[in-house]
Amino acid sequence: MITRPWIFKMANPALLWLILLFMGTVLCAIDRQGVVSRYNIVRTALIDNNITPLQVGNGNFAFNVDNTGMQTFLPFNTLSSWTWHNDSLPSNGEDISDYHGVSVLTHGRNVSYDLPDSHLPEASHWIISNPNRINLGRVGLRYNGSTLSAGQISDPVQELDVWNGVITSTFTVDDEAVKVITQGDFESDSVAIRIESQLIASGLLEVELDFPFPPIHSTKYKYEVFVGVYDFPLNHTTEIIGSEDASEAHIQHKLQETRYFVNLRWASQAPLTLSRDEPRGSAAITAHRYTLSTARNLTDGILEFSANFSPGKQKAELPAAIRSRNVEGWNNYWSHGGFVDVTSSPNPRADELQRRIILSQYHVRVNSAATGQSPQESGLMNNGWYGKFHMEQVLWHNAHWCTWGREEHFDNVFPELYETLLPSSIARAEAMGWNGARWPKMTDINTGRSSPGGINGYLLWQQPHPMFLAELRYQISPTRETLERWDRVLTATADYMASYAWFNQTSGRYDLGPPAYGVTENTPPLETLNLAYEIAYWRYGLDIAQTWKQRLGQPAPAKWTTVAAKLAPPPQADGLYAVYEGLNGSWWEDPDLVDDPRSVIMLQGFLPDTPAVDPAVGLRTADKVAEIWTDDKIFGWGRPVLALNAARIGNPERAVGCLTAYDYWIFDDAGFAQRGGNGGTPPPFMPGNAGFLYAVSYMAAGWQGSVRDTPGFPRDGSWIVKHEGLHKAL
Repeated sequence: MITRPWIFKMANPALLWLILLFMGTVLCAIDRQGVVSRYNIVRTALIDNNITPLQVGNGNFAFNVDNTGMQTFLPFNTLSSWTWHNDSLPSNGEDISDYHGVSVLTHGRNVSYDLPDSHLPEASHWIISNPNRINLGRVGLRYNGSTLSAGQISDPVQELDVWNGVITSTFTVDDEAVKVITQGDFESDSVAIRIESQLIASGLLEVELDFPFPPIHSTKYKYEVFVGVYDFPLNHTTEIIGSEDASEAHIQHKLQETRYFVNLRWASQAPLTLSRDEPRGSAAITAHRYTLSTARNLTDGILEFSANFSPGKQKAELPAAIRSRNVEGWNNYWSHGGFVDVTSSPNPRADELQRRIILSQYHVRVNSAATGQSPQESGLMNNGWYGKFHMEQVLWHNAHWCTWGREEHFDNVFPELYETLLPSSIARAEAMGWNGARWPKMTDINTGRSSPGGINGYLLWQQPHPMFLAELRYQISPTRETLERWDRVLTATADYMASYAWFNQTSGRYDLGPPAYGVTENTPPLETLNLAYEIAYWRYGLDIAQTWKQRLGQPAPAKWTTVAAKLAPPPQADGLYAVYEGLNGSWWEDPDLVDDPRSVIMLQGFLPDTPAVDPAVGLRTADKVAEIWTDDKIFGWGRPVLALNAARIGNPERAVGCLTAYDYWIFDDAGFAQRGGNGGTPPPFMPGNAGFLYAVSYMAAGWQGSVRDTPGFPRDGSWIVKHEGLHKAL
C-alpha cells in the first residue's frame, strides 16, 4: 500500500527505505498516467485474421478494427450485449417444444437433465445455438469505387493510446497519406471516426457500411471470428430512414424478429451524403452496402462522423462530443479505482507483468463492463459458443471489479443477472424435483434456457457462486441495503443446494451426485460422487447463506444448517485431496485426471477459508500438484488458480512464477490472453485476462485474514510493488 502512518515515526530515512524495500513497497504516489502510457499498443505491420483486432467500446458495445482503424480489408465485428437473433427452426420437422431434456436415474428416481436428446438431434442443437449474437455491421473504407484492399495499403502504423482510449491509424494509399482516428463512447453504443487525407478531397476515398446475415449455425459455426456472412441478401432487409435534419441519416436493419438502427451524425458545416449501392431487393452480395461520402467542393480533406448503434431510431451525438467525452471517460477510469505499479522492480519479468496488468484493465472495460449480464468467453470481439456466456465463469469474469475498487461495474451485473434468471431457474429445479433455483450453465438472458450439453446438464460449481459474489460485495459495503439486495437470490440458491444434497443412510452424510461434473469436466459423470471442490464450495455457500440470515436478524431454515453440518467431507487418498470419492492414491497416475488437477488446489485460494478444508492436507496437495502439473500442461485460467493457491499457502515465489511463465502463458501484442490447451478457441480468452487481474490484486492487497502487505510477492528484493485503491479478496 501507499500509506502507513507508523512509518513516519521512524527517524532514519535510510533504514526506512531498506524496510520498505524488504516489504516490497515504496512510499510515494503512483504516476498512473505515466505507467499506463508506457504500454500503448503500436503495430507497424498489416494484421490478418489470426491476429486480434484493436477495439474501442464500453462493455455493452465494441467496435473491432483492422490497421485502417475501421473494418476495411478484414470484416471484423461490431458486437453488442443487446442484439440477438434466432435461426430458422429445424427443417426436419422436429419441434423444439418437444425437447424436455433426457431422463437419468438419480438416487432411485428419474430426473430430466439438460442433455442432447438423440431422438431430437436438430431440436437439441437449435436450443444450444439459439439465440446467437449478431454482428451489427461493418464500417470500412472505399477507394476509387471498391473496398480498399490490404494490397493497396503501405507504411501502416497504428497506435492505441490506452490512457485516452484513442486508436490512431496512419498509412499510405497510392502515395497519399491517410490518417484515421477512432474513438468509442462510454455513454452510448457509438463510434466516432475522423479521416484525414487528400484522397477525401479528391473524392477517391469514401466510407462504406455493410450488413451481414447470421450463418446457419451448424456445429462448424461454434466459433466465429467474423460473425455473419454476406451470402443471404434476400433473408434480411436494410433501408435508409428519412430525417428532416441534413446532418444525420439512419439505416434500419431487419432480420426476421430482430431489428435495430445505425444512426449517423456529422457536423452541419461538413455535410455528408449517404447512398445505397444496390437497389432494394437486389440479390447481389453487395445488396446491403452503403456509401458515406463528402462533397468535393465542401471538404478540406476531412471526413468525420459518428455511428450510433441502437434498437431504435435516435439522434446520434456529434463526433466532437463523443471525442471529448471518450477521453474524459477513460481518464476517469484510470484515475479511480485500484492500481498496481511494479515498474520499479529490478526483476526482469516485471515489465511484461506490468504490460499485462495495464492492457487487461483496458480490455475488461471494453469487453466485460456490461449491464445485466456477464460477458461471453471471447468478450465482444468474436462469437465463441454462439455468443452465449457461461454461468460458472461469472465469478472469473467479474470478481476483479470488486478487488480493484471498481465495484460500480460489478453492481451493473449483480444481482440483476441472477434476478433475471431466477424464475426460469426456479422452474428448472421444480421440474427436476428439487426446491429453490438451479442455475443454468450456458444460457442467454432472454429465455434463461440452459443449452443442452453433456457437461451443461451435470455441472455443479456454478450453484454456490451467488454466495461468493454477495459476500465479496458485502466486504466492501457491509450495509443492510447490500443484505436485502441479495437476500432473495441467496435464499433461492441455498434452498436448492440443501434440497439437491442427498442423504446417504449408510454413511449418515449428505452426498452430491452422481451424476455430476466438476470444475475440470474430466471425470465420469455417472460415477462421480462428492467432488472435492464442489462439496467444499457447497459447505461454504450454505454457511454464508446462514450468516446472511443472521445479519438480517432472520432465522435460517433448519435444512440449510442440517445439510451444511452433515455434508460429506472432501475426499482424501493417502493424505492428499482426491478429485472425487472412491479414488485411491493411484489417481495421480491417471492421465485423464492429472492432465488438469486444478480442482484440488481450488480448495484453498480460489475458495475462501471453510471448515470443510484441512489446511495441512491442502498444503500437501498443492505441493503435489506443483510437482505434476508443470508449465507445459497448464492452460485456460489454470495459472490464476495456481497463483491464488500459492499466495494463500505462503509460497509467493510460486505465485509469481505462475503469472510470469511467459513462454507458456501467451498474452499477444495487444495484451489479450490466449486460452491454450485443447480448447480450440480463437483469442481472446477473457477469463484469462479477468482471472489474471483478480490474481494480481489478491497477491498485492491480500485476502480477509492476511496480515502483511503484498503477500503474493517474494521478499527477495526483486519485486517492488506499489498499489492503491485495492480491496482485499475473501
